[in-house]
Amino acid sequence: MRQVIQLLVLLLVAVGLEGCIRVSTLVSVNPDGSGRLTERVAMNVSYMSMMGSSAKGDEKKKGVSLPDRDALRKSAEAMGEGVTPISVRAFTDGSYEGYEAVYAFRNVSRIQVSGAMSERMGMDSTRMVNSSPSLNDQVRFRFIKGSPATLDIYLPEEQALFTPAKKGDAPVTPPSSEQQKLSLAIIRELFKGTRMTLAVEVQGNIVKTNAECREGSRVILADVDFDQLLLEENQDNTLLNLTGYGRSPEAVGDILNRIRGMRGETKREVSVVFQ
Repeated sequence: MRQVIQLLVLLLVAVGLEGCIRVSTLVSVNPDGSGRLTERVAMNVSYMSMMGSSAKGDEKKKGVSLPDRDALRKSAEAMGEGVTPISVRAFTDGSYEGYEAVYAFRNVSRIQVSGAMSERMGMDSTRMVNSSPSLNDQVRFRFIKGSPATLDIYLPEEQALFTPAKKGDAPVTPPSSEQQKLSLAIIRELFKGTRMTLAVEVQGNIVKTNAECREGSRVILADVDFDQLLLEENQDNTLLNLTGYGRSPEAVGDILNRIRGMRGETKREVSVVFQ
């Protein structure tokens, strides 16, 4: 999960989104290895209105635009062989408005899902293209047919943000209390209302799995609710020192799953046996 969470956070920076956005990706896998991928992107209506009124001329934001056929086709091609767009629709969920794009795939083993999604997702549909995805940034799959069937999920490789220090690295000087408060105040405003989710769901009953974070037949790879994550009471040393030196990957994973507003898988490889 630590790898995916970093990539999800980088999405906001990469596409220049200031917050109030909700992004979710759900990969649904059938017993024969085919399935569907559903992406939902939504932004707070009040935030869109505020940004629209403050912009000028062509810079005015029009909110969440529906991706056109060409954008959907290119996005499907970036996901892998045998992926085709099925539908796209606008939706309203409370104070959020956005779109839902659905893709079909013939073989989950041949698709890859970007953890960052920075080129495939954004409030401007013309930015939904991931022309040259790096395998290091992709969630990949291996499907083994049978009764039961097996789905192996491979999370992105280790990213520097949560990599324990090497022997001989200089220690990090912790920020002062005033610096922490200022940083958190800025981050709270930047990511206000933001939630990002990446999950895989199998169509059937799970017989065996090493997944740590699941809801029924759904495995939550990463789920980050920034409003909960950045609550005042959450900001103790465990959160502020996630990048601290000397932590083992297991220790970091334990910390991540104990922080309210953040959950998901800590293993690089997750296996799901289902029928």
